[in-house]
Amino acid sequence: MKDKKRISNEKTILILIICLFLIFFYGILYYLNWDLVHSYDEVVLPSFKVNQFDISGLSFEHAEKKIELLSKEILKEKINVSFEGKEYLYSLGDLGLEVDVSKTMKDVVQYQKHLSFSRKLWYINDHNDEKVFKVYYIVHDEKALSFLNQFNQVAGVAPQNGFFDASEGVRYVAGVDGYRVNINSSLEFIHDYFNDQYDPKLLNFHLVGEKIPAYTNESYKSIDTMTSSFVTSYDTWIYARAQNLRVAINYINGAIVEPGEIFSYFDYAGPYDKEGYVFYYEFVGNGVCQVATTVYNAALLGGLEIVKRYPHKKKSVYVAGGLDATVASYSSGWNVDMQWKNTYDYPIYVKAYDWDGEVHVEFWSNHDATGGKTYSTESVWLGGRSYQTFLHTYLNGEEIDRSFIDSTYYLED
Repeated sequence: MKDKKRISNEKTILILIICLFLIFFYGILYYLNWDLVHSYDEVVLPSFKVNQFDISGLSFEHAEKKIELLSKEILKEKINVSFEGKEYLYSLGDLGLEVDVSKTMKDVVQYQKHLSFSRKLWYINDHNDEKVFKVYYIVHDEKALSFLNQFNQVAGVAPQNGFFDASEGVRYVAGVDGYRVNINSSLEFIHDYFNDQYDPKLLNFHLVGEKIPAYTNESYKSIDTMTSSFVTSYDTWIYARAQNLRVAINYINGAIVEPGEIFSYFDYAGPYDKEGYVFYYEFVGNGVCQVATTVYNAALLGGLEIVKRYPHKKKSVYVAGGLDATVASYSSGWNVDMQWKNTYDYPIYVKAYDWDGEVHVEFWSNHDATGGKTYSTESVWLGGRSYQTFLHTYLNGEEIDRSFIDSTYYLED
């Protein structure tokens, strides 16, 4: 027991000796370097930098002024902005930032003043031990919002709504969503990023995006088949009339008629003195009836319900008797119209075009729209100027019906 007590006392004495030695050594160190260390009470310690800029040896006041003078240079530093898998390089100034000189310098001063005497002495004597402080920034909302809006113009992608491609046949192309920077979330992120979170050695952040939904009409995807068509010919050398035909074709091309909806030729192509139509023979727009007739026959051959149809005063040369349709509009507001109703369960796309002296009208819908039925028309001359027209219906190549369409009596030869 005496040996253990003796050993314990010896250890205690040894520890006391070591402590006294350290106190003595630190006291000597403190005494010898008192003036040196305290000479930095208001001066930046050696090897202190803000970013890559050396501020050591400067008074706190002059160091702050140096940071202020270097602000423009600091804001030229590049930052990598990533968005939707792409990267863009901007300067900090582009983001609308301002160097927070006061806060940056305050960070330096507070760090230095909280250092121990020995640690300060270490920085004074070891010039290889650098201390790098990061710059603090002020985010100005107005400038940052301007940057984000400009960035959207560069990096944002507008949505592409669904559309019909009628270059070859007709098909509906579904919409493609766009994307853009979420302004509010990105502004908040920029504030958070430059509020102590960023790494000055790796300036890189990802902006918050959001989807811009594109419009797609799901029912239009069902359109995949030409259900009926009709063609009439015209003289391309009669320029004024040819222009009226082409203008009317352009007005009705691309019309979409929903199930149960009534197509009014006047609603699309009329009145016949609007932009594009020219005077021919007796009045402006003369010739548009041929396009109306072509549409009328395409509707008949699609098995659709005819709502309104009026004949010309005399038989037309471009179609069989009783199968023409006239249209007209008058300054009083009254008009003669041709109308048909979409009796399908699917929408109909009207494709109309001019080709080498021919007016082409095609109706496109779903392959099940007609229930497998096909149609043909019949013109029966009753003598004189009288005609009757009939519609033949076929299923699997066999005629299943012959129905009356209309009676026509022309007033002139």
